[in-house]
Amino acid sequence: MATITLGPIHRLLLLGGGDLLLRLAEQSRTRGFAVDVLTSPRHAEEAGSSGRRLTDGLGALGIEPRVIAEFDKPETAQLIGDISDTFALSIGAAWIFRKDTINARFGDKLFNAHGTRLPQNRGGGGYSWQILMGNRFGFCQVHQVDGGLDSGPILVSDEFIFPHNCRVPADYATYAVQKNLRFLGELLDSLRRGARTFALKPQHEYLSTHWPRLHTPTQAWIDWRWTATFLERFVCAFDDPYSGAQTTWQGRTVRLKQAFASFEDGVFHPFQAGLVYRNNGRWLCIACEDGSLVVEDVRDEAGVDLRSRIRPGDALATPSEKLLERAQRVRFDVYGMKRGPS
Repeated sequence: MATITLGPIHRLLLLGGGDLLLRLAEQSRTRGFAVDVLTSPRHAEEAGSSGRRLTDGLGALGIEPRVIAEFDKPETAQLIGDISDTFALSIGAAWIFRKDTINARFGDKLFNAHGTRLPQNRGGGGYSWQILMGNRFGFCQVHQVDGGLDSGPILVSDEFIFPHNCRVPADYATYAVQKNLRFLGELLDSLRRGARTFALKPQHEYLSTHWPRLHTPTQAWIDWRWTATFLERFVCAFDDPYSGAQTTWQGRTVRLKQAFASFEDGVFHPFQAGLVYRNNGRWLCIACEDGSLVVEDVRDEAGVDLRSRIRPGDALATPSEKLLERAQRVRFDVYGMKRGPS
């Protein structure tokens, strides 16, 4: 098994974006590290859980992030700087790191923080995929970046279970950030104290799975033929911080959140799937083949609450063309979304 020696370090170079990157930058500054951040245009403008843009949050810490669209440009090497006492960590970075770039600019010492089990669950779909699959195991993992997609050997790893009150992606993300802050903080503190040698654990390709990033407006369309349990998972998977799972009512797009499966009212014929059979003004009961979906938040595209307007006997339905479009892969670049082959 290969080994790698790291440390002592005094500088943290973060590449990417999101709440974890911002919180780790803040934590590391308070612990005496020098912190630099390289981010993409998309991450720079994204609002985190606090509602602030990443650039504003870092600015409040006295950190000026450098926003770059193309990582392989020669001038990027100057922004990376001397890495002899630096730990370089990618957290959701939008760029593709090439093997020659990793070697030339980082001496093969570029690492990535990945929040789900590897080599299973590679890719950028995040916690929505875990909710869809009913997976409550969480991971704090750092692996070496080798030019592949989340394929490098694992440096350090720890496993935990998400509490049962975690139901939607925002819940999972909040809990995972706390776990990863402690995990990464302990790793960085140990490297500041002196050099450490790690055994790099290879990932086994025959166990690998990959799940791509998701795009809610394109892919969060409900198929009412599914079971109540799968419908619950689907609605939860696109709940906060996303805009919600989608269907139509009287020709209008509506978004559903805060849903759970219920079996109290029995089973229904497939022809009844998607029919609202009860509405008390606070939640809707919607027929499914093997039970019911109870939904507490139903809004139109303008955010108007529709619970008082939808009547028992109204049907929620998803056009077949939306279900077909949903199956097509959506590709992203450093600015946001793009369609078509890469």
